[in-house]
Amino acid sequence: MIHHLAADAFAPYGKVLDSTLQVDDSAPAFHSVSSSFYRAALFDPGDDGEVDLLWVTYDRTEIPRPLESHLLTEQALIPISGSVVQHVRRPDHRDGAVESFLIQPGQGIVMDRGCLHTTTSVSGKALCLMVSRASTTQDLADSLGHGVEPTETVYGPCSSSDDST
Repeated sequence: MIHHLAADAFAPYGKVLDSTLQVDDSAPAFHSVSSSFYRAALFDPGDDGEVDLLWVTYDRTEIPRPLESHLLTEQALIPISGSVVQHVRRPDHRDGAVESFLIQPGQGIVMDRGCLHTTTSVSGKALCLMVSRASTTQDLADSLGHGVEPTETVYGPCSSSDDST
């Protein structure tokens, strides 16, 4: 079952970025007829982390196994063209079940450090902006592209029945 993205439903996994949410009066903001801005969220790349902005494309509808989790950083995902489904799992929430959330252009998420996740596209190619930690990006590229053992990313099963004890 794919859930519509809502802040309360996604809260165990991170934060929702939604352009229709109310502006927090305690955060910097500016509103005018010609241009407005407000803070959607602060991003934590972890101690001594450098923020990395990435273009990522997804063109897959099957959930890759295993899921990945980042040890040192949050990770944000914002669809630009095309919708995606974010599959997330926390062993300590909902008996470790995977939950799936539809994310459409104009929305986004910031996943908590340690959240198991993967992304699929809805139909065809989806272009997303990802915000991550530069060293985590390098760690993933080395792991996926060159078979180097990752140090900032861990992989976990898609279901609690697959968990090792």
